[in-house]
Amino acid sequence: MEFNKEIVTSIQQLKNELNDNYKKLKVESDEALMRDRLFFKIMDYLTKRWSMHFLNLVDREADRLKDMRMNNPSELNYLEEAYRIAKEDAGKVLKRYPSLLDETCKAFRIDLDTNSPHPKYGIKNGFFRLEIIESKRIAKLTDPEGKLAELPADIEAVVEVIRKEFDRVFDRKFDRAKFLKQLRSNYKKVIKKRLDIDGSSIPIKEITKVLRMKDKGFRMDEFIADLSNLAEKGPFEIDGRIIDLQQTKDTNQGILLIGAAARGYIGFIVFKEKL
Repeated sequence: MEFNKEIVTSIQQLKNELNDNYKKLKVESDEALMRDRLFFKIMDYLTKRWSMHFLNLVDREADRLKDMRMNNPSELNYLEEAYRIAKEDAGKVLKRYPSLLDETCKAFRIDLDTNSPHPKYGIKNGFFRLEIIESKRIAKLTDPEGKLAELPADIEAVVEVIRKEFDRVFDRKFDRAKFLKQLRSNYKKVIKKRLDIDGSSIPIKEITKVLRMKDKGFRMDEFIADLSNLAEKGPFEIDGRIIDLQQTKDTNQGILLIGAAARGYIGFIVFKEKL
């Protein structure tokens, strides 16, 4: 069966028109979905009274909101008023940030370090560090592993993130004997690779390198917490040997333990033969 060229061309044109119409509707649908999500977040932040989240979102979505204003100028007047009120509220919060942060942290069972002058704060003897960048109304949370979070500096939101990271690091199930066994196993792998003898002093960063290769979920901050726990409470003996954590002056090659185990940067691990 053979159709003439006019029929084929007409059908092809119809197909192209339908495809163009589909693409147009798809773009409109995607944009409508983005706007719906935008205003869902706006309402969420206003309900929570997270003024800095609200300001940050409106600033980031300025172009989209400008386009929407062309079709709904009167409705968006309310958004401008909300922006003005949120900006005033954010300024008031920043002026009282130290006391408000301390109150909220206590409500979340978190103790700020006593030597934590605004805008830089420490938690757990500096294990976590929080910096407030007032000019951008942004909070940065870091720990020995690096940056954990960066978010608008609304206090409750910031403390929620701190509590989440604190629980991740310090409220995990932890078996000290199992952890010591794991250290011993990886220590032996390193000395074998280096052609060293048992009892040699091995850089701790070589141990963590092996752990990273074996476990994609390895986190340096969790390792520091676990090693600190072990150093404080033991056990210390395995395979007739005693673990010894040796210090280093090279802060780049060592790790700083926390709590009662904090006594300088630990740079090397040794399993000494028990006498």
